[in-house]
Amino acid sequence: MKMTLRTPIPRCLKGKSKNWGIVYDNYLVLKPKSQYFSWHSCYKEIEEALFQMNLNHCSFCDIRPLRASGPTIEHFKPKKQFPLFAYYWSNLFYSCSNCQKKNKRFSSKLLKPDRSDYEFNHFFIRNFSTGEIKPNPARSKEEQKRADVTIRFYGLNKWGRPDERFKERNDFWEDKGLGKAKTNDLNNYSYRFYLQ
Repeated sequence: MKMTLRTPIPRCLKGKSKNWGIVYDNYLVLKPKSQYFSWHSCYKEIEEALFQMNLNHCSFCDIRPLRASGPTIEHFKPKKQFPLFAYYWSNLFYSCSNCQKKNKRFSSKLLKPDRSDYEFNHFFIRNFSTGEIKPNPARSKEEQKRADVTIRFYGLNKWGRPDERFKERNDFWEDKGLGKAKTNDLNNYSYRFYLQ
């Protein structure tokens, strides 16, 4: 997970997030099993803002290009459990379909990539021979637990991701050795947190 700098709220959400959340909360009281959710014709603008904020990377695993793999908008706090936050800009993240499999799971320990106190190297270590990421053993038990929950909920060591990170790192260093221009911008690669 790479730190994300939160951009300004999209125009279509300004002044509406709170009211839309209240309406959605009231709707769920009446129909708790309903799967219905409306973006109020705002999806395209939100998705574009998230695309720009994350430079076409998943907010959690950092795969790119995300639009090619089917981006989704992830509710960090699941919308059915936290309907009042369903439209809050700070609760919305650009996500790949695998990270979206977090589904309804939530923990207050879950690391949030747009928090000013989040930094990959503080919470995680990289295993360059396997491609895996692990909780940083030099941190407190609580911080290690937060890293572990994040790895598990977002499947950061599942679905072949360690192998993909290992390959991407090798490709990056090969490109760098060949002097390819794209290595000047890490944003051209997936798993930016793993490459350095």
